[in-house]
Amino acid sequence: MRVKAIMKMKDELTCISLDDTIAKAMELIDQNHLLSLPVVEGKNFAGILSKQFTYERFFKEFDGTKEEFLARPVREFVSLHIDTITDDMRIEEAAALFIDSKLRFIPVVDEWGFFEGIVTQQAVFVQYQKLFGHAHNSFTIYTYDYKGVIAKITEIITKNGGNIRNMMMFNTEVMGLAEIFFRIDAKDIDKVLNALSKAGFKIKDIKKVTSVATSE
Repeated sequence: MRVKAIMKMKDELTCISLDDTIAKAMELIDQNHLLSLPVVEGKNFAGILSKQFTYERFFKEFDGTKEEFLARPVREFVSLHIDTITDDMRIEEAAALFIDSKLRFIPVVDEWGFFEGIVTQQAVFVQYQKLFGHAHNSFTIYTYDYKGVIAKITEIITKNGGNIRNMMMFNTEVMGLAEIFFRIDAKDIDKVLNALSKAGFKIKDIKKVTSVATSE
């Protein structure tokens, strides 16, 4: 899945400009229950204004009054060096960017660099929750990563009444072993698990969900 499927478009966002005051920015942040705002300059993304960082500057560095501080322009407090992405980026790549930064959202720009919107941590988390969620039976298989192993497992699951909802495979980097996570629908999940065990597959982290029907 690409970022374009989960991003918030510019028209949906509360934004601030470089020449607006800190007072206006803080008012918008509080009114909309936000922690930071995208800063724009015309069609371009200019940076991020963080409520926490802004007030840290006030308490640690500013010598004037609160009124003087709030009258300062946003451009003096905006974080400028923010990586941007395009809406064609894969969601898992965006997730990696969040892991490597403290950002709550990442700006999305088009091929000309014009600001299109943002993708948030929450939006990425929701997609991963759907993938690993609790609405289906799930289990993990540990197996050697040999040619045809996926085809063999999926055939066993299908023949025994299972319908695979999604699957993810991870290289454990230990003795050629792979960890394969499955979420499936099945009227009889035990039948599926027993068939896999009889075929020699090691199954762990089993979670069974009652009243889950197949989509046959």
